[in-house]
Amino acid sequence: MNEPDHHQKEEFKARLEAARQKQEKTSWDGRLEVERAGAAGRAWRLSVEMVAAFIVCGTFGWFLDKWLDTKPIFLLVFVVLGMIVGVYNVYKVAKAMNPEDFEQ
Repeated sequence: MNEPDHHQKEEFKARLEAARQKQEKTSWDGRLEVERAGAAGRAWRLSVEMVAAFIVCGTFGWFLDKWLDTKPIFLLVFVVLGMIVGVYNVYKVAKAMNPEDFEQ
């Protein structure tokens, strides 16, 4: 098996670093280029965070009620939990999108 020479290794490292920088530039974990994401896109992202947590927790509560034959108890508990988790997720995403607004 051929061993890559030093030049090939350096070229690979440079391409890997360029790909990492490109990924960091477009990721959602606080390093998002806010200029590229319009207001509608940001609002859509926040609403999806809220609704997804609500639906996932509500569905889990519904299945748990169905499985344990306890009609509305777990559904109500997990719907409230989903609302709380949704608000927390929206806070985290909003903080990542605009960290200067959350500085103290």
